[in-house]
Amino acid sequence: MTDIVARIRQAAHNSPAAAINWPQRGKAPIGYVEGMAVAFGRVCCKLASGDPAVVAMAVADTGNAQKDALTHYGQQFSQLGMSNAAAGVVTLRHLFVLMMGLGMRESSGQHCEGRDMSAPNTTADTAEAGLFQTSFNARTAHALLVPMFDSYKANPSGFVDIFKQGVHCSAASWKNWGTGAGKDFQQLSKECPAFAVEFTALALRNIRTHWGPLSNHAAGLRSECDDLFLEVQRLIDATPGGCTDLL
Repeated sequence: MTDIVARIRQAAHNSPAAAINWPQRGKAPIGYVEGMAVAFGRVCCKLASGDPAVVAMAVADTGNAQKDALTHYGQQFSQLGMSNAAAGVVTLRHLFVLMMGLGMRESSGQHCEGRDMSAPNTTADTAEAGLFQTSFNARTAHALLVPMFDSYKANPSGFVDIFKQGVHCSAASWKNWGTGAGKDFQQLSKECPAFAVEFTALALRNIRTHWGPLSNHAAGLRSECDDLFLEVQRLIDATPGGCTDLL
């Protein structure tokens, strides 16, 4: 474990975000809180290096509520004093605040969650998988989603040892559906949670209707999560060379 990763994990472990009692879900697995903090650290480093997919995640509020989850949640962000008017790390941080609530709503923070067994989504393209219950058919939302999938598939460095803390998934959850790239997507989403985080982050800015809990704002925003991610930013800024260990 690198020093910066250990420091981010400790900050997450001690954060009020770890103590949130999410409606109908309870407390998040500590692996989810620590994992999301470390994954945010990675995308901060990618943003600083000009990674095009992360730059696309961090664009300013597009004003398109049909496509952009940040626009759809504009009133809720405004009530918390979180502006997404400018492109950059602040908007990226707020996107991760939304994702914290979405992940709890969709999977209770379990990286290995499989498809909703009450839904008929059993094809490789439509079977949901992972923290945010994203399916492979979301890949059409942005041109950089498939290259991101290919890159992580070739190098599946996904912080799974962090995300798996306190998580227990059944054999049914681990099952992947269909064949081909869609099945590979389900497997990668579960086994490489940092991929699921980044894929969903970019897709949320372009196809927010993919996730039912967003339509009625069931995924909650919490200022404690913003405070945690801000602390991650500060830790990275205070650690020369820290990004080398996160990328």
